Amino acid sequence: MTVYAQFRNAFAAFRDRVALIEDSRQWTFAELEGLVEHIAGGLAAVMPTGSRVGLYMRNRAEYLILQVAIERAGMVRVPFNVRYTAFEVERIVNDCLPKAIFYDEQTEDRLSGVRRKGFWLCSVAGDNAVGGPSWGELTSFEGPAAPELENFDALCSINYTSGSSGVPKGVMLSHRNWQSVSKNMLMDRDIRIDDRLAHVGPLTHASGAYFTPFLLRGATNVIVPGGVLEQLLPTIERHRVTAFSCVPTVLTRILNAPDIDEFDLSSIRWIGYGAEAIQRNTLEKALKRWGSVLTHNYGLTEAMMTCTFLRAEDHLFQSGDNKGSIRFGCIGRPYSFVDIVLRDTEGKPVAANEIGEVTIQAEHLMQGYWGRPEETEKVLRDGWLWSGDLARKDEDGFIYIVGRSKEMLISGGFNIYPAEIEACLSSCPGVQEAAVIGVPDENLGEIAVAFVAAEPERTLTQEDCEAFCKPLIGIRTPKRWHFIERLPRTGNAKVDKGALRESLSSEMGTAA
Repeated sequence: MTVYAQFRNAFAAFRDRVALIEDSRQWTFAELEGLVEHIAGGLAAVMPTGSRVGLYMRNRAEYLILQVAIERAGMVRVPFNVRYTAFEVERIVNDCLPKAIFYDEQTEDRLSGVRRKGFWLCSVAGDNAVGGPSWGELTSFEGPAAPELENFDALCSINYTSGSSGVPKGVMLSHRNWQSVSKNMLMDRDIRIDDRLAHVGPLTHASGAYFTPFLLRGATNVIVPGGVLEQLLPTIERHRVTAFSCVPTVLTRILNAPDIDEFDLSSIRWIGYGAEAIQRNTLEKALKRWGSVLTHNYGLTEAMMTCTFLRAEDHLFQSGDNKGSIRFGCIGRPYSFVDIVLRDTEGKPVAANEIGEVTIQAEHLMQGYWGRPEETEKVLRDGWLWSGDLARKDEDGFIYIVGRSKEMLISGGFNIYPAEIEACLSSCPGVQEAAVIGVPDENLGEIAVAFVAAEPERTLTQEDCEAFCKPLIGIRTPKRWHFIERLPRTGNAKVDKGALRESLSSEMGTAA
């Protein structure tokens, strides 16, 4: 079996079905296969197998078409976040040295530094190209077909981490890794042939990981024009979308959209969320509006996407004293072919309901960090990935994240986990989102500092938040409060706690 056989099987089985839609453009499975073969042949004609290929564009059909074509040609996909600055692009280019970069009109102005280095640069939004064929020439290529790759352990992609705590690292994922992600989803997720999946999150991140399993099932992938949130609701109504995934902040914005009731959203079967903790108020609103359609997925770049999964029906306790209440803060149970053990600092498994670091063993674990063997050794130990996430597991096997090991603070001799405070704040009336960091303190060693954004047209005070938190979390209640309009975000929409620290440093005139 070749690496590409899974795609060929889908193209043959679903030839006349619609595979991909973007606004008024659409491709059947047969049309997509033909386009992929042309492009892969053109790539193979100018670059050897294993060449690295950068993708730097907004959400658009060409991204996903290239994703498949690059695999077909046995080359290595390197996704560039569309929000990268020219400096960040150059830094990654210098790190992995791609032979080609495909871009569009939204990113073209940030490639000036790369142009000087002689790479093949090809616009997918026209016929501009230097150092190689144009997009039009690739899509109409009539030369020899690309050779098929048989090595499943060959490198498939280099996915760069967000780098919120330092220089981004390139995560090396093989074809076997990616095929395992698809197997996990097809095994444990409710993906159906008549599904229509809307892509609103960046295709360079989690949203793009859903593309292949839905394609293999014969479902339709729908690109929300430009990946713009304001286009999501019209897209759902127009194309009868059945599923989409997003980060919790996007879900919050959807629920607060003033025109949400103007659209027919009755086709939705499930909504996936992940990447960060969801605010309790958002979760409660979503369950009230849509019922049991929410699913939570936990993964990380180093173990792409499929580590744990919280089913829609498991969002609520099904029995016991808590029956009917929300299982808040839970990331679910491991996927069927994933093993997760919570360990103490010495590597020993912890008992039920005790806090330990999440360690993962599965077929989709990364090969390592590109060019960083020492960094790889720190997180890959004896076949297990040490995630840096701290969690506890209950007697039923459900896992609850309590924070990052690097974020834990010790205040007055007590271990305090910011995620637990954030979870409490998220249920405080009027709070839309909140983040907590630790800063040094002369008396207590460290203290918790909270950043809080209120819901639209709501005003919050420190007294309001303290009155809500103290009865619930006692000494873990933050000692300092900052009320802001919106939390800062990294390029892949996670809370940028580095920026929050910098804001404190600027305010205090010293390192926070």
